[in-house]
Amino acid sequence: MSKRKSKADQKKAQKAAARDNTRVAATPVKTATPRAAASSKSSGPARAMTFGPETFKWMGIGFALVLIGLLLMAGGRGTEYSEFDIDKIYSFRRITLAPIVILSGLGVVIFAILKK
Repeated sequence: MSKRKSKADQKKAQKAAARDNTRVAATPVKTATPRAAASSKSSGPARAMTFGPETFKWMGIGFALVLIGLLLMAGGRGTEYSEFDIDKIYSFRRITLAPIVILSGLGVVIFAILKK
């Protein structure tokens, strides 16, 4: 005979336990114990943020200047594709002003990063 109980015996034991309001557990349940050392380290931030709110403001201003410079450089399509209007393509706004604004925006972003 095997040492294992038959299914019928197991069902009888479960019914008897239900009648007696006792709990039959096949395996004991293990409870988790908290770790004191690990929980004290994870409760606070490991280190401060690299950039503060003022740095993000300067970076936003720099990115806005770069976008304004790109918008100054764009646009101005001619009425016909076979035409080439030298005054529109090589205007002061596109050749001089837009690159200066873009480079100043990049300079502001670099300043914001290195400011700390």
